[in-house]
Amino acid sequence: MYVAACACYFFLRFRRSMPEAAVKVAFAAAFPLIGFLLPLFWRQQRPSDESQRIQTLETYLRQDEQPDHLKVSHLSEDEKELNIVPLEEALLVNDLTSRRRTMIDLLKQDATEYLEVLRMAVGNEDTETSHYAVSAVVEIKRKLNHALQEFAVRYETSRDDAHFLASYAEVLQNYMRSGFLDGSTLLQLKASLADVLQHWTEADPHAFEAHEQKMRIELELGNYLSAEQAAVLMMERFPYREESYLAQMNLSFTLRSPQRFDQALQALKQSPVRLSNDALKLVRFWSEGA
Repeated sequence: MYVAACACYFFLRFRRSMPEAAVKVAFAAAFPLIGFLLPLFWRQQRPSDESQRIQTLETYLRQDEQPDHLKVSHLSEDEKELNIVPLEEALLVNDLTSRRRTMIDLLKQDATEYLEVLRMAVGNEDTETSHYAVSAVVEIKRKLNHALQEFAVRYETSRDDAHFLASYAEVLQNYMRSGFLDGSTLLQLKASLADVLQHWTEADPHAFEAHEQKMRIELELGNYLSAEQAAVLMMERFPYREESYLAQMNLSFTLRSPQRFDQALQALKQSPVRLSNDALKLVRFWSEGA
């Protein structure tokens, strides 16, 4: 009866961590009554501990009030992707201590780069991990919202400043990536981004990223004429980049124009562009399909 009572108590008390509950049941059964005096049972969650964790979390989040998007990131895209993989794995493991430590370590960094992972963590079964993730997303959105207001005011007088426009576009994209946005707000942000990208391409004709994003966002908005103009401009200014040809193919596919799609595909195959592995697979796929 004693063992059954201990099992019921611990599996109900620690139902979100069955391995931890099983270990505590084993010790309680092996050392009746005295087992509860072991250090293993001291690590209980208390209101004071929870308050301390929240205070620590807020300290990490507010240790630098400068918006994350304005900080210079020294990581390459490949390094960021390699960092995201362990974070995703940490959310799947059973070790709550490792999972929570990973979240705390994440919050010490530029968490804006890991918005997708944070959105996954929001729905995590561990309430503490979920709490950290929600707090991080809310704090990131607060900073981004504040930055958007500042950028919107300055935008009226800085539409020819390529550096400013690049930062503004990044803030808009990060805000859209933050998630939990209604359709109307998301559409408004996309329209604002398209306008910013238009001025960015005019301020810096050599900014390939601006041209590529402009074509993509206009396509998402359903502004096919603007998307076509952006694709043509990409081809004129960046004829030696595979993305220019892929943009033509993407546009033709969306417009359901097989003839134009085939022309863009043939142009890519005959171009002197050295294709990446992904682009090569794409060309082979559509060539075989034809």
